[in-house]
Amino acid sequence: MSDARGTAELLEDGAQAPAAAGTAGGAQLSRSLLSRHMTMISIGGAVGAGLFVGSGVSIQQAGPGVLVAYALTAAIVVVVMRMLAEMSVTRPDTGAFAVYGRLAFGRWAGFASGWIYWVGWPLGMCIESIAAGKIVHGWLPALPVWLIAVLMLAVVTAVNLGSVRAYGEMEFWVVWVKVAVIALFIGVGLVAVAGLLPGTPAPGTENLLGRGGFLPMGFSGVVIATSGAMFSFSGTEIVTIAAGEAEDAAAAIRKSTRTILWRVTVFYLGSLSVVVLLLPWNSAAVGDSPFAATLDHLGMPGASTVLNIVLFAAMLSTMNSQVYASSRMLFALARDRDAPSLFARISRRGAPYTAILFTSALAVLCLVLQVTHPTEAFSRLVDITGDTVYVTWIGIAAAHLVLGRQDRGDGRRPADGTAVWLFPGLTWAVLLALLGLYAVMIVLADSRVDALLALALTVAVSLAGLWLQRRQQAPPA
Repeated sequence: MSDARGTAELLEDGAQAPAAAGTAGGAQLSRSLLSRHMTMISIGGAVGAGLFVGSGVSIQQAGPGVLVAYALTAAIVVVVMRMLAEMSVTRPDTGAFAVYGRLAFGRWAGFASGWIYWVGWPLGMCIESIAAGKIVHGWLPALPVWLIAVLMLAVVTAVNLGSVRAYGEMEFWVVWVKVAVIALFIGVGLVAVAGLLPGTPAPGTENLLGRGGFLPMGFSGVVIATSGAMFSFSGTEIVTIAAGEAEDAAAAIRKSTRTILWRVTVFYLGSLSVVVLLLPWNSAAVGDSPFAATLDHLGMPGASTVLNIVLFAAMLSTMNSQVYASSRMLFALARDRDAPSLFARISRRGAPYTAILFTSALAVLCLVLQVTHPTEAFSRLVDITGDTVYVTWIGIAAAHLVLGRQDRGDGRRPADGTAVWLFPGLTWAVLLALLGLYAVMIVLADSRVDALLALALTVAVSLAGLWLQRRQQAPPA
């Protein structure tokens, strides 16, 4: 990237409304994602490696009360997705919520939401690639973890450089693996809970209520676990980013929105209910990997191998979407002159290749630094960017309050299947719930430092956006 002065010159004269999706040379992002791609992209965004492994930490934090944490988060996700769907059908754009923030509050809001969203993805790609590398290293010990991780990043980068259709196809088939295994896990688990699985006695309510009660860590444990649930659900918004490259954005968004409720309910609450019913919530095995612990409890042969394959598929899917979402957001920022213009370049295949290469290169740099010189500071940075999920969703709700009123005031009725229920009351309720949860995170000692640092990052990026906006509005000397 250029120096500060050069960047300021590039950003100086951006407009309030988003520009066209192409570049000065006339190249355009490809609109070739099909409805089936969009459906699987929305599922893949909602169901990642966080469900298979990360949910174990949430169970340790809240006990069986993790179901409350995930139910609360699922309810928020459904409404937030409804907000995004309503705005996306009217204004389908690769910049998605960054564009909506810009339209609702001005350039500074689009700048802040876009950069805050983008900055976490290279770190996330690094973490996922290392985790995937460890899985493959277990299969092929001769290959070092760092080499496997680099190769994984190279694969998903190449897929995204090819075409958006290639990204959609890869996501479609990889997500099918995750969906099939989760459905099988829930089905077998329910049979075991009912006492119908040979060799596995029915657990009754002992694990749910008999080990310190349903809320053994109190409500504070639920709030802390909600933060982990928020991070697990982050990615659901990718489908609205992809709307700018869909053949029929409105139809695809309506379909995804209609089905997200049962998807998040079945995949998250269904699978976690099986775990907390069958196993003690405070066992070390559940904390390490709840799915693996449950499969071991059920005595399923080859369960660890199957789970590792599914975990690998989940991580591959997550990395694929991380490259896609981060590059499109960086492209949109550059297009709207909130980032250096070189990131708005588009290849003949319709891919923002400079944004893809820059994001992937940064992920590789993070990977090399973490493998050669691992530090606690890196983990802290990942946690901080994880807390910015709250910031992204708060920004979406705030933008929806403004744009929703504008649309209804102008007589534009939201499309069927996308309108937020009970507007503006429900939007206000979600906004206040998100603000309240974040405030509690600041109060609680276990989450205070990361929450405050994430807030400081948000304030700093917002101030930078305001500075750029005022430079744009200042009369020439």
